[in-house]
Parts: sequence; C-alpha cells; structure tokens
Amino acid sequence: MSGFKTKWKVFWRIVRECFLRSLTPGLMYFVASVVMLTVYSRGMSLGAQMAWAVVCAVVALAYNGLLMWVCGGNHYEMLVSGNMKRRSAMQTGGELNIASYKFEKEYRPWKGFAIGGFVAVLGIVGCIAFGCNQEALVEFARAGENGELSRGLAVLSLIFYFLAGWVLLPILELNATGTAVSFFVGCAIAALPILVSGGLYIAGAYGRRNKAIRQQEIAAKAAEEAANKPKKINYGGLPGTKPRKKR
Repeated sequence: MSGFKTKWKVFWRIVRECFLRSLTPGLMYFVASVVMLTVYSRGMSLGAQMAWAVVCAVVALAYNGLLMWVCGGNHYEMLVSGNMKRRSAMQTGGELNIASYKFEKEYRPWKGFAIGGFVAVLGIVGCIAFGCNQEALVEFARAGENGELSRGLAVLSLIFYFLAGWVLLPILELNATGTAVSFFVGCAIAALPILVSGGLYIAGAYGRRNKAIRQQEIAAKAAEEAANKPKKINYGGLPGTKPRKKR
C-alpha cells in the first residue's frame, strides 16, 4: 500500500509540474484572445480580422515554442543530475546530495506533449462547446445588436471568448459573413500548441545535450593540447646557464 501511495504522489508531482509549465504559454494565448476580442468588437473588415488572427496565432505559438525549448533544455540538465544520483547510489550505496534536483523535472519526451495538452484543452473544449451550439451563435453574430442568446450560452460564449478567442472568433466571423466553417474544425487549430510544445521541448533537450557534448569536446581538446605542449626549462636566470642557440 505504501508503494502505491508513493507512486501516486510521484504521479501528481509530475502532473503538477506539467500544469505549472503550461501557465506561462497559456497566458500568451489569453492575451491573443483578448486582442482578437478587441478587434472583433471594433467591427473591422473580414480581411483585417483574419490578418490579426494569423498574427496573434503565430506570435502565441512562437512564444510557446520558445518557452518549451528552454524548458526541454532545463529538464535535460535535471535528467543528467538524476542519472548522476542513481549511478552514485548503485556504485557507492549512497546518493549524491544535489539540492536543486527534482525528480518531477527530469526530461521525458512525452512531457512536452502533456504540457501542450494543458495549454490546448480550453481551446479544444471551447470548439466542441461552440460546435454543439453553432446555429444559435452564428445567428446571434449575424443579427448584431438585435440578436439574443440564452443567459447560459451568453455566459459560456463570453468565457471562451477570453480563454480561446484566438481560435473561436475568426471562425465565428467567417460564419457570420457567409463562409460556413464548423467550429469542430477549430479543434485541429486549437491542438497546435500540443505539437509545438512537444516538438520544441524535445528539440530543446537535444539542443542542450549537443551543446554539452561540444563543450566537453572543446575541453578535452584543450587538455590534450596542453599535455602535448613542450615545457619550458627554467635555467635559473644565471649568466652562462642557458645554452646558446645555434645559428
């Protein structure tokens, strides 16, 4: 029973770590949603709204990828520390004391996709919720100020406008202007953070690994050159003790 509790505790520590790493990129998608809500409320042309949608999505995904690149590298270094502790325990019977080491922060290839899943879940849920109520939402968008929504649907739509508006609002505007696009299609767009997070997380880990290998190779080469360099003989600095050079 104690073994089960330990495994369960470790599992939730890993889940907590992935969730915390998803908050910062998730904040960027929230900012993108607020920008799109502002653009939508100002009644810009369809072309301008689509341009803003592309810019917001690209910036949010790029920021997400950058954070996951750094996160993957940091988790790789934690994996190296963990391997050192485990190797020390096997060889000497006692673990190294590394104060900064956290097991839940060790690199695992699936962690990037898990972090991306936390980021993308609100967008996917929003697309599903809007897809199930697409007709009512589209009619409300076309009617403008004269449109009416039920109180529950109005609150639901407002919440998801802020949480996943970077995906939902462009699709809503396309439908309002006569281009029929299902909100369920938006699930594929909302899932992009999963691919970006997972791919850049793995790339960041391999990038940090390659950097460490290059540094080790440079250090080894420098040590080899220092060992092969001829040593200077100290003759004491007295007159007549240093041999004359042959001409």
